Amino acid sequence: MNADPGYGAAFRPVWRAVLRDYRAGEGHRARARLGFLTPPEGRGRVVWIKAGAGPDSLRLGVELLGAVRDRRRDVRIVLTFEQDDPVLLPRLLQPWSKVGIGYGPCDRPRVVTRVLKRFQPCGIILAESAPPDNLLRRTLAPVAAVGGGAATAVATAWPISAARRDVWERSGQAAELMPAADPQARFAEAQADVVLRSLAGAGARRLWWWHGSAAQWPAWLAAWQAWPASGEDILMVSLDAGESPAGAMLKTSIWDRQGLPGGSLLHIDDPRWYAAAASAAHGVHLAQPGRGVLWQALAAGTAVSLGAPADADGLPVPILGTPAEVVAGWQELRGDDALRRTRGDAARRRFWEERRQVDENLATLMDRVWMW
Repeated sequence: MNADPGYGAAFRPVWRAVLRDYRAGEGHRARARLGFLTPPEGRGRVVWIKAGAGPDSLRLGVELLGAVRDRRRDVRIVLTFEQDDPVLLPRLLQPWSKVGIGYGPCDRPRVVTRVLKRFQPCGIILAESAPPDNLLRRTLAPVAAVGGGAATAVATAWPISAARRDVWERSGQAAELMPAADPQARFAEAQADVVLRSLAGAGARRLWWWHGSAAQWPAWLAAWQAWPASGEDILMVSLDAGESPAGAMLKTSIWDRQGLPGGSLLHIDDPRWYAAAASAAHGVHLAQPGRGVLWQALAAGTAVSLGAPADADGLPVPILGTPAEVVAGWQELRGDDALRRTRGDAARRRFWEERRQVDENLATLMDRVWMW
């Protein structure tokens, strides 16, 4: 969750962003940034879901929107965000009634006053949003913070990890503090199609999935190519932030679904393939353990290792800091199916623990929304 200064409270970043919006032909975004927003037509009080920047925050906002709509048919709902996703939004949205969706306002004091006057919300949910200090100080409505950092006093806080819960607890800013649970676990596919495994080859050939950054890729590629098994097995590669790995390789977006020869490199260039990749892989290494890819790998029930500690608790996975350690770990998995199954079962159990806690937290949050 990276805060966009154009949605903060500082004068210069906000007005630079407004001018940039107008120059880009996005006057609607500039007007929203300045608080010229209108709630959806109809009757009923307004519940405002304020998402932060990035697709994870946006997806969480849509999930919360659906949960509120299911629980409260009498209210109007506004979902605002800082970053649009023209691919993600149409895929997630439903034809809900009395719902308004669009860019949100910055946190300048006059803008906050303008929005609160127009919305008059009965409650506000922050969906992995950077703490909007002016909004939190000026609203009289109860506020629930899902994810994000510790903020000015809120009614309910839902931290994503034990470490972040400790921060909230020390701050004393939440009237109610929920158990830690990462909402991203709710978006992982618990049952994925394993057709990728059969399409990529048969026999003793294994598939492996490596996920990291562009900076980490060259060192990993060298270690992979030096591993004798790399001439027979297949490596699936994905990079953080949607980057493309250096070097020519087949992309899943243009793959004709024909079997691949041993030694192939397959670029997973669409996150929608992550579930299939995790289910097909003999082992997964997340050199860059982002939250979404982490829970998807654990949900598949495969053997997972990480290149660095993740923002999650009690993960039954080894930390392998160098490419050489990863290759050694994969060599061990290649010759020990019992070890691979044991680690995979532990990973899947940990995923379901998180998923259950997320569902409990969501039910508790909707109980609070019912009282607004």
